[in-house]
Amino acid sequence: MLAQAIERDLLVRIGWGREGDEKPKNGEIGALSMLPENSRSLLLGELGEGAGLLNRGGTATIQGTVSSIAGGWMSSGRLVIEKDAGSRTGFYMSGGSIVVHGSVGNFGGSNMSGGTLLIRGDAGSNLGSSMVGGTIILMGSADFGLGSHMTGGVIVVCGNHHHFDDSEMKYGQITDVPQEALDLAFSLGIEIPSGATVLLKAVDPPKDKLPILERGHNFAGIGIIASGTGRNDPHISPDISVTIKSRREEGREILLPRPWMEIQETSTKNGASIVLTDPKPEDLLIIGSHNIGELGRGSLNCLGFVLDIDSLPTLNDAEVEAVIVSIRSRMAPGSLVILSDRVDRVDELARRSKELELDGILVDAISLDSAGPTVALPRIGMANKKHRISENGGFVLIRLDGKASPKRLIIAKSAGIDAVVSPELEGSELDFDSRLRGILREMGLSSISSTNRSNIRALDHNIAMQTGLRLVGLERPLPTWTRGD
Repeated sequence: MLAQAIERDLLVRIGWGREGDEKPKNGEIGALSMLPENSRSLLLGELGEGAGLLNRGGTATIQGTVSSIAGGWMSSGRLVIEKDAGSRTGFYMSGGSIVVHGSVGNFGGSNMSGGTLLIRGDAGSNLGSSMVGGTIILMGSADFGLGSHMTGGVIVVCGNHHHFDDSEMKYGQITDVPQEALDLAFSLGIEIPSGATVLLKAVDPPKDKLPILERGHNFAGIGIIASGTGRNDPHISPDISVTIKSRREEGREILLPRPWMEIQETSTKNGASIVLTDPKPEDLLIIGSHNIGELGRGSLNCLGFVLDIDSLPTLNDAEVEAVIVSIRSRMAPGSLVILSDRVDRVDELARRSKELELDGILVDAISLDSAGPTVALPRIGMANKKHRISENGGFVLIRLDGKASPKRLIIAKSAGIDAVVSPELEGSELDFDSRLRGILREMGLSSISSTNRSNIRALDHNIAMQTGLRLVGLERPLPTWTRGD
């Protein structure tokens, strides 16, 4: 419908019946998101999170309110909100314009790098925080924290405001305001008073130095044992392939030659991969802070996407859903949707995946405690069991560094992981698969999908204590893991 409207230069009206009677929307998430260039939309209602997200050149007018992150990550176009907008309006916007005829909540225009945010009412706390570019014009008053950690751009405040000490802010004049922002105000009949405060940037805002975290690549201290049925006959070739598929009936799937997926910057020739940019139709695209502001329909021509929560600013469940709805609406039906985060947040990751009914999770073995992949396995297993990811048809992937070995894939699969994600295999594909089948034959298994926790052992007491695996020799878990307390 939108494509036809653009072709015929028509306005898409949402919230009215055929006879023109009002049928306002209520609480819709991700409405009017990722609008293409030259589109025109009008929506009536009180909307939820993410209205106008990822605008790519369309013009949208909302006759109502928006809950939060209205116009987030927009790069061009225009968004007009005729009533109030909630927190983080214009979040990470890099271009275009947003006009709010009412007031906005906290963190309006935070992390802006371009474009214009014009607010006719008042603003909550931290307006323009961490701005690096763009213009904010506030006709009303601003709460505390105005321009905190601001390193670029312009904030114009016509009413009262509260910010840090004068020594921490650089002031300007109306002549420092970009002409395009002044033209926008003039087109709306708004005149900026000569006494308005113009803030240019904070002087040398403090910068936090984050710790360097390691992901690890090996399940140290875990060994593989046979199934007890004896070695398979030489003529039996174990099946090492696995299928990663959507939990939805109409969903798509990936047939992997082995329980491993390659992760690279760009697409490779080695079948389905997980990539940061330029995916092939059979790839999965990682969406995070590096590309979410530049996403276009052309970059979403792939099998699905991985939303990297760790690289994005903090979002609540509804905001995460708004981002997912916005992106999924521009992809083929049934595309895979995967949520990713660090292993020290795996319980929350699994809960969100369950609540949002996503296809699976990708758990990054990196963590602040640097416990490593070995300790990651029980963390993932407990979260998976608690939130029933696998039980309800979802899948679990783990991201490691280095070269994946056959042993590593078997340990991960035995621990309930569907596939390992890493940069490369150990050796050629032909040699790798031969060694992988050889181990399975020695274990007495006809398929890698037959592996389970009974096929792996903790090789020392400490690993048994950390993982809950059976201690080799003792052949049972330590009492710490079996007591009812």
